[in-house]
Amino acid sequence: MRRFNIQVIMPSLGRYEVIKENINPTGVQDEDYWNECFTWGDLKTVVPRMRRFGWKTKVTAIEEEELPGKIHLFPFTYGVNHEVQMIKMSHLKLILTRDMGLLKFPRTSYYPFGY
Repeated sequence: MRRFNIQVIMPSLGRYEVIKENINPTGVQDEDYWNECFTWGDLKTVVPRMRRFGWKTKVTAIEEEELPGKIHLFPFTYGVNHEVQMIKMSHLKLILTRDMGLLKFPRTSYYPFGY
């Protein structure tokens, strides 16, 4: 059986990893990763809507044999240098996440405005 991962590029916002909400996490890394990936049926409803919003989509296939050691950004890094947004699309709750890493623009001042 095959499942899929989705990455989207939103104009002027950047690249996000899209994760399907895992309603019943098991605590087993491989199973949770598999449940967060999209099925073919999910793709047929979600990807056209994303494209209507003007998002560029990249879909990659994942086989069950490739599961060991795979992890999505969201579960272990929530709130640590990551931007996370949740949206509902069709019948699915989706998590959009991206690694902020270092600041994209250097700060011109280390003092708050007005001080």
